[in-house]
Amino acid sequence: MEKVSSSCPKFIKYVLIILFWLLAWEVANVFVESNIAIVSPRVAFVRLFQLGQTLDFWSSIATSLRRIMQGFLLAFGVGIILAAISAKIKIFYQLILPAINVMNAIPIASFTIIALLAMSSANLPVFIAFVTVLPIIFFNTHKGIQNTDPQLLEMANVFRVPTWKKIYYIYIKSVAPYVVSAASISIGFAWKSGIAAELIGVVRGTIGANLHNARIFLLTADVFAWTIAIVLLSYIMERVFRLVFGRVMR
Repeated sequence: MEKVSSSCPKFIKYVLIILFWLLAWEVANVFVESNIAIVSPRVAFVRLFQLGQTLDFWSSIATSLRRIMQGFLLAFGVGIILAAISAKIKIFYQLILPAINVMNAIPIASFTIIALLAMSSANLPVFIAFVTVLPIIFFNTHKGIQNTDPQLLEMANVFRVPTWKKIYYIYIKSVAPYVVSAASISIGFAWKSGIAAELIGVVRGTIGANLHNARIFLLTADVFAWTIAIVLLSYIMERVFRLVFGRVMR
């Protein structure tokens, strides 16, 4: 009972925060007085509801979701592997660090244009999500490994703890908070970069292509509706990842 009562004020707080920003959005709409630049929250959510009743809406979401999450999961796995090798082999870390720094520094638009010269537009969101997420996962995982308690490792060596037990009970437990934090941040970056790649490359049947069309035809309500959908999808994927990762790490 106490748990339920303690969660209620937290829920109310979130609702009030959302209402505050919706009100700020409405005030901005009143002051701008241009349906081309901005629409009211009511118009945007009504349009989102209308789009949600079409097959093209869900098909576009499914396509974008599949490709962006492919890039994210690939970067997640490769980033952890590269960080683990880099922590063990210093020369390897020095060799790949320039490439990781370049990925971290080059703007998404530049990467997208360069990638369009070398690959089909269909693979663009996967690649852009990958290069955007990889540095975040790599640096955080590497930092987590470096910060693993050396006394625990020394004790494990003294008692001749098997390698797999050291990896699970010491390294994974120590690194997990860094990885979860990196993943939570990078999911949002994956969505932003992936959708931007779809928009720049005009990848057919995707969220980015719908945003491109809405911009061309000045369908501001559609732009806001698709943007709300992107925010919701990013939030849902972050929560799903935290839930799954939390269960795996128990």
